Amino acid sequence: MATTTPDYGTSLFLAILPTADTIQAQRSSLSNNLLIAGVRMLQKSRPEEAIPFFKRALAMDSSSIDAYNYLGNTQLQLKKTDDAIATFKKLVAMKPFDNPSAVSLGNAYAQAKKYADAEKMYKKAVSLSPNDKLSHYSLGQTYLLQNKLKDAETEFLKVNRIDSRDANGYYALGQTYVKTGEYDKAITNLKQAVYLKRGNFTLAETELGYAYAGKGDEYNLGRQITKLQSIDSASALELQNATIKPKITGIDYGPNNPFYAQFGPYTTLSFLTFAQPDQTLSQPNASKDFTMQFQFNTDMDTVSVQNFVNWKISKATGGAAGYYNHGYTLYPQKEANLPIIKNVVYDVANQKATVTFSLQQNANGDAVIDPSHLVFKFSGKDVNGKLMDPNADEYDGFAAKAF
Repeated sequence: MATTTPDYGTSLFLAILPTADTIQAQRSSLSNNLLIAGVRMLQKSRPEEAIPFFKRALAMDSSSIDAYNYLGNTQLQLKKTDDAIATFKKLVAMKPFDNPSAVSLGNAYAQAKKYADAEKMYKKAVSLSPNDKLSHYSLGQTYLLQNKLKDAETEFLKVNRIDSRDANGYYALGQTYVKTGEYDKAITNLKQAVYLKRGNFTLAETELGYAYAGKGDEYNLGRQITKLQSIDSASALELQNATIKPKITGIDYGPNNPFYAQFGPYTTLSFLTFAQPDQTLSQPNASKDFTMQFQFNTDMDTVSVQNFVNWKISKATGGAAGYYNHGYTLYPQKEANLPIIKNVVYDVANQKATVTFSLQQNANGDAVIDPSHLVFKFSGKDVNGKLMDPNADEYDGFAAKAF
C-alpha cells in the first residue's frame, strides 16, 4: 500500500502568502494614513497639496467614504466644480440610497450654477430622508436661485416644522419674502432668525436691511446699517451701497448772495437784495448772481455735481412743488426770465453743492418773480454711479423739502 509523503515546502509557502482580507486591511491602513496626510495639508491651508493625498487614498481603498468627501469638498473649496461633480457622482453611484451623498452632489451642482441638476439631487435627498432639514433647506435655496419663490417658501416652512428653533429656516423665509415683496413677513421672520441666533447672524441682519429698504422704511434701514457697522463693517457698507439712493436732504442759503426761496409770488427783483448792501437789481437791465446750497445724504460724484448741465431751474407746475404764482400770473409783462445757472461747486467733506445762478432785471426795473415756486432739480449721480432718488431730487421753497 502506497503512502503519501507530505510536501512540507509547498504547505509552508502557502501558509505565508497573505490572504485577501490581509491585503485589504493593509490597503485600508495605507489609505487611512494618506487620508490623514491630506487632512494635515488642509489644516496648514494647503488644499492644492491635499488633493493628491486624497486621490492616492482612494487608489488604495476605493470604498473610502471619507476620502470621497474630503476630495470632493476640497475640490469645491478650490472652485474645481467639474472635478467635484465627478467625485460625488462616483460616491452617489456607490451609495445610491445615502442622503448625505446626494446632498454633496447637489452642493457641487449648485456651486457650478447647474441649478436644475442640483434641484434633482436635493429632491432625491428629501425622498431618502423626509425629515432631514438640511435637505429641505438646500432644495429651498435652489428654488430661490431659480426664482421659484412659492416652492422655496414651501421648503423653508418644512424646515421650520421639522425644527422650530432653527434660525436658518426663518432667515431663508425672510429672503423669500423680500423677493416676493412681502416685506412685513420678511421682517418678522428675519427678526426671529436674529433672536434665535442671539444677535450673531450677520446674513439675517443684512437681509433685514433689504426688507426695510423694500418697505421704504428709511429710519429702520439707517438703524440697521448703523447696527451692522459694529458687527461687520463690510456688510454694512454693502447694504448701504445697495440701498441708499442719493437724495437732496435740505438746503442752506449760504453766506454769499443767498437766494431766499421762501419769498412768494410777485416779489420784485430789487427786493431780493433789500437786506444786502448791493442794490444792483434796482437798475434796469442789471443782473446779479445768487447762490443756494444743497445738502446730499451721501458722497456724490464731484464731476457729476459740478456739471451744471445736470441742474435745472423751472417753474412749479403742481404736486408737492405747488404752482408758480399759485397758478395765475397777474403781471405777465413784468415776469422775470428764469435764472441761468453759471457755476456749481461741490464740497466733498460736507456733501454739499453750492449752485450759483444769475437773475436779470427788465428794461423798466420792475421785474417780479416767485422765488418759492422756482424748482431746483439735480439729475446726476453719487460716487457709486447711482442716480438720484426720484422722490428727493427736486426742491422749492413752497415744499420746503426735497420731493
